[in-house]
Amino acid sequence: MLVIGGIVAAALIYLAPPADGLSAEGQKAFSVFVLCTTLWISNALPYGVTALLAVAGLGLTGAMKPSEAYAAFGSSAIFFLIGIFLIGGALTETGLSKRCALLMLRRFEQSPFAFAMGMMLTGAFATVWMPNQATTAMLFPIAMEVAAALHLKPRESQYGKLLFFAMAWGAMVGGNLSFLGSSRAALALGMLQQRYSQGIAFSEWMLAAAPVVLLGLVTTPIILRAAFDPEPVDFGAARRVIERAVENLGPMRRPQYVALAIISLTILAWVSVGGRRVDLAVIALLGAVALFAFKVLTWEKAERHVYWNIVLMYGGAIALGSALDRTGAAKWLLQGVLDGYQPSAHMTILGAAVLALILSEVMSNAAALAVVLPLAFTLANHSGASPVALVLAVSFGAGLDFMFPMSTAPNTIIFASGYLQTKDFLKAGLLMTVASILILLAVVHWWWPIIGLV
Repeated sequence: MLVIGGIVAAALIYLAPPADGLSAEGQKAFSVFVLCTTLWISNALPYGVTALLAVAGLGLTGAMKPSEAYAAFGSSAIFFLIGIFLIGGALTETGLSKRCALLMLRRFEQSPFAFAMGMMLTGAFATVWMPNQATTAMLFPIAMEVAAALHLKPRESQYGKLLFFAMAWGAMVGGNLSFLGSSRAALALGMLQQRYSQGIAFSEWMLAAAPVVLLGLVTTPIILRAAFDPEPVDFGAARRVIERAVENLGPMRRPQYVALAIISLTILAWVSVGGRRVDLAVIALLGAVALFAFKVLTWEKAERHVYWNIVLMYGGAIALGSALDRTGAAKWLLQGVLDGYQPSAHMTILGAAVLALILSEVMSNAAALAVVLPLAFTLANHSGASPVALVLAVSFGAGLDFMFPMSTAPNTIIFASGYLQTKDFLKAGLLMTVASILILLAVVHWWWPIIGLV
């Protein structure tokens, strides 16, 4: 019904006489926007396919020239995304990420709760350097082995619930600390570049995100202990699982040393010159090429780690955002919603972040970002809000979607374990979502003015 309603609404908007203050091209762009937003919410089509429909729809309706819509796939964000997928693939294929994770987990064997917190911190640390879905997928088999060794009962064990949530939420919270932890950062940067021809330095992003991540990691164990009362377990069997996994690693091999060197140099370049002096995508692509040149990656292995559904979605989202901006549709929509109200810069940033968070509970976080950012950019022109602060706030807000199993990849992965039920996500996720909103509001209000973002 939702899909049918969206199709009917889009058709009525397209066929209706032009609204006051809205150009014909803007009305066409708005009709495509309504259709694609409905499809993203309903998940009736894969996200990438809906994005292709957006590009085709913009060209077919005349909202944009087809060549302008296609040009979105030439955005630096698309190539940055491909680059970080390849770099993350090298970490996985060489076993370097698993080695680092196991050696870190080994330090948290003192108690069951300490181990769960070790999973959280390991996930948070790993997502500074690789996408959170890849991190969760890497840690998932370890958590499953530990759960089996402890004879935890699926759907019943409170410790099992705490363990899997700690693993996934650590990756989700930690993924905000850098561009690499979540692919939505690439989309946000691409839309910023498309609209304002400016970027964000790697170090600037980390400085803005640090309090959000640190406070989130402090809050997560408090909420998980409040939501779940773990039963006593004999952790000896779990220790043996970890020790056996560490022994099976063996010595470091040449591909791991080479991957470590190339990725370290890539990160150093991002931190030192990326975003302001050298385009982030250029650095990512050079790092990816080096991984192929030194035989760390082969094309067959690399193909497994480039998620084309996400790449296509981002190209379509950038095209749709550009169309809403150029045709004036975003401005017209906001004028109708706000009805003369002029929010302050602070309210613009906070409102956009909260809206992105709410939408990300019912659609993918990247889709939520694609819907919110074009509107937020238009509002920023009137409120004086910093576009960089808007991008950061919306990106962080869209990534704090804890309440539903299908709202984000880490949640989907742990739901497949069989140890969790939907009501567990609602129970703990609601608390975590509220806490995340409060943390983000506090950071935007007190920390960002100190570092000059607001």
